[in-house]
Amino acid sequence: MDKAENPLTEELSKFVKEKLDEWKVPGVSIGVIDNDQVFTAGYGTATLPDTPATPETLWYAGSTTKAFTGAVIAQLINSKKYPALEKGWQTTISSILREDFVLQDEWATNHLTLEDAVSHRTGMPRHDQSAFRLLDDGDGGKRHVTVRDVTRNLRNLRLSEEPRVKFQYCNLMYGVLSHVVETVTGKSLGDVMRELIFEPLGMTSTYFSLDDARASPKHLSAGYYWDEKTSKYVLVEDVSVVEHGGAGAIISNTEDYVKWAKCMMLGEAPFSEYVHKDIRTPRIIQSSVPQGGKDVTTYALGWDRTLYHGHLMYSHAGGMMAAGCMVIWLPDDRLGLVGFGNTSITSNAVIDSVLYRLIDEKLGIDPEKRTDAAKGWQSVIDHFIGSYDKAMDRLFPKGPNPPIPSPVSVKDLAGKYYDPGYKTIELRAEPHPEKQDEILVAERDDATWRIHMRLHHVSGTWWIMYALEMGSPNLFRECEQVEFKIGHDGKVTALEVDFYSLIGNQHEGKVIFNRVEES
Repeated sequence: MDKAENPLTEELSKFVKEKLDEWKVPGVSIGVIDNDQVFTAGYGTATLPDTPATPETLWYAGSTTKAFTGAVIAQLINSKKYPALEKGWQTTISSILREDFVLQDEWATNHLTLEDAVSHRTGMPRHDQSAFRLLDDGDGGKRHVTVRDVTRNLRNLRLSEEPRVKFQYCNLMYGVLSHVVETVTGKSLGDVMRELIFEPLGMTSTYFSLDDARASPKHLSAGYYWDEKTSKYVLVEDVSVVEHGGAGAIISNTEDYVKWAKCMMLGEAPFSEYVHKDIRTPRIIQSSVPQGGKDVTTYALGWDRTLYHGHLMYSHAGGMMAAGCMVIWLPDDRLGLVGFGNTSITSNAVIDSVLYRLIDEKLGIDPEKRTDAAKGWQSVIDHFIGSYDKAMDRLFPKGPNPPIPSPVSVKDLAGKYYDPGYKTIELRAEPHPEKQDEILVAERDDATWRIHMRLHHVSGTWWIMYALEMGSPNLFRECEQVEFKIGHDGKVTALEVDFYSLIGNQHEGKVIFNRVEES
């Protein structure tokens, strides 16, 4: 077999650096597998001011973790060692988790399977703002959330679709799958992944917890966002997401991830031919609209499956508060690629620009038919910002002019509100930043996605909530309709929020947070 030329050329290095500057990303690391040859390189900075990004640098892998979770369960099923999994992917979740897995729909509780959860077809929307890292321990302190907690909280969250009807990406269901693995094996999911995947592949720098990654001799990249006002990078606090396990807990590096991509691409050990076929089998249509050189996209075991200019392609992106990741492999072309970066969304734009340039060059795609992969991420950003900036017109198109005054003072609206699924929102009054008025503000520091909420009065009992993710406030934005419920005595009884996720355009439904009276 002819030796492949290293595609990570000086010309590519110049291209990457241009993209880093254009998208305001400190650094990325890239890996390419061509047949059985591996090429890796780092570009830019892993940690400011001057720690370089390298193939050894550790990064958050985000939702690329999902493919590992799917592969683990496929391996457990194929081992025939676990009676609880004897029905394979058609095993109902409730048959394993029983009292823990309860949904608001009885049929769904009794019939949803492992395959439904792994392929995002349970009818459960994202409900990302219900996800927490820490909960009150009942003694005035905090405790870490477990995958069992995540699973048991589903009974407090509404389904938005009938099961098996529509693809609805749901991180929480991968928390459920984590609980399944831990219940069946009696081990943590991280330990099972290490035993079944990391160790056999020699992935010695791949971790399932932030503490383990910090203890590694390899450098853990810091995360950032670009502040347009100051023209400076802002450091984002590292956050552990082990409580959501198989949805996105992995921290790894390019050197390890090329081993994983190569295993998937070439169908290698530690997985059998049967398990590789299982991993690749599509389970549901994700997108029926061809675009960007891609045909209809389906979803396999934690992998998007499509044809790219006629070439079979599997891929999955990952994103965190201040990190991005992508894994792509084309089995028929024996080509695999991975990339990591240290900002939210914008690093995905850089990574995809680089990886798809490499793919197009390798496949010989006509330059006129090539797609600027970054445009897809720009449309995501435009969607967030546009929906945010036009939220009043979108959510309240027919508001009265002039607005009806609030029947309750801002001071009396402040306080704690609680819903079992979404937990506590504690509102406080603050001066309006632009006019003589007051707004209501809350921070959810214990949430997985640390949200800063600002409520502005619209009319009467109606308010608008502007929600910013504190790790990426320039980009990750959502807006919700809010109504305060007033009792016959004129006192506030509840706060109703109509949640709508701009990611995937999912209407998650109205949630009533009841007023908590201070003792």
